[in-house]
Amino acid sequence: MCELIIDRACESNIKELLNLYYQAYGKDYPLAIGSDREFMRKAILSHGEYLWVVGKDKKENNKIVGSAIFQLDQDSRIGKVMGVAVSLGYRGKGVAAKLIEFGTVQLLEKEDLIYALYTTTRTLSVSSQIMFLKNGYYPLGIFPNAHKIHFFESLTFMGKFRKGILEKRNYVSVISTKLKPLLKISNKVLGKKSATKIKKNESIHMKYELEKSSIDSEYEFIHAPEFVRRRYEKLIPKDRRKTYCSPFEIPNFLIASKKTDFELYAYISQKDYYCAIIAFNKGIENFGKGLKGLLFRLKDLGVSYIEVLLRLDQDLAIEYFLNNQFLPSALCPAFKEKNGRYYDFIFLSRTMQPLDFTGMKIDATFKPYVDQYIKQWIDMHVASLEVVKLDS
Repeated sequence: MCELIIDRACESNIKELLNLYYQAYGKDYPLAIGSDREFMRKAILSHGEYLWVVGKDKKENNKIVGSAIFQLDQDSRIGKVMGVAVSLGYRGKGVAAKLIEFGTVQLLEKEDLIYALYTTTRTLSVSSQIMFLKNGYYPLGIFPNAHKIHFFESLTFMGKFRKGILEKRNYVSVISTKLKPLLKISNKVLGKKSATKIKKNESIHMKYELEKSSIDSEYEFIHAPEFVRRRYEKLIPKDRRKTYCSPFEIPNFLIASKKTDFELYAYISQKDYYCAIIAFNKGIENFGKGLKGLLFRLKDLGVSYIEVLLRLDQDLAIEYFLNNQFLPSALCPAFKEKNGRYYDFIFLSRTMQPLDFTGMKIDATFKPYVDQYIKQWIDMHVASLEVVKLDS
């Protein structure tokens, strides 16, 4: 029987942690925080940016048998749970659940650093989903085809909030009709309606003011992480940084127009073909019709999944991405605070491949999110098929 001790990770634990993550995920683990020694050292020593907790078996000379990482953004006052791993011989004994409980209570009840924690979980089994659900995390959506290592894998999305936060969410009264199915599900889950009123006979029209041009010859792709990060921090005003994604994404990829000064900043993982749009140097409407062709250029580079995070009342930007075949994936409630009110955001995603749910296992609470996504994907890619019968 394991006698578990939970403690903060320290620098001397790095070798054991590297072995733990290799044992749990193999050489294909996509995060530097579980595979890069120097990155791990900086994270462990930076207590303001990370809470890294480990579980040790007291009966086995304090051997590390589990790990959970809580990444913090104190400017936004939110956090992300990631890198949960447990040694093979200790799985099914509640180690991961206890680590998550410890960190969650510490951050949302004892300390006053953040007000919300979000996380994604894998869908190879339901165990990781259940351990978060049992710790009071809300099921908020799903990211289909989000990562591709040996095959496409979808992720679930969850969140937990400091007491009283959800009651202070800003109410949105006008939304795109395409968001309604997902929001109806999340309203039932969260117990508070956040965006259900849709004005009759009102629709949002996107005006494309740029002439359609040859995307193949007009954009350059720059994958130089340090250069892109420095340029992003220098040229993008602080209040517009990470406009379209979580604060935890750091741009490593720049898409620059050859003929204008338009720039798009993104994060692309070359290990699993995932892409997050982070910011533009101008308003999204300046991109006009260019996004569709650009997406196919990214597909040629290997990108198979793209996501964007938008505030729920940003009608113009939401409709722009919906028009470019992005679909609602997950609600991100109370994501940003302003003047005491908390604003909901929504994830829109686009898979560049046919949906592939091979081997996916989900808790029943996520089934409605999967169903609504599949229905909208079919409506977009299959139901819109036009059949013409020639006269005989």
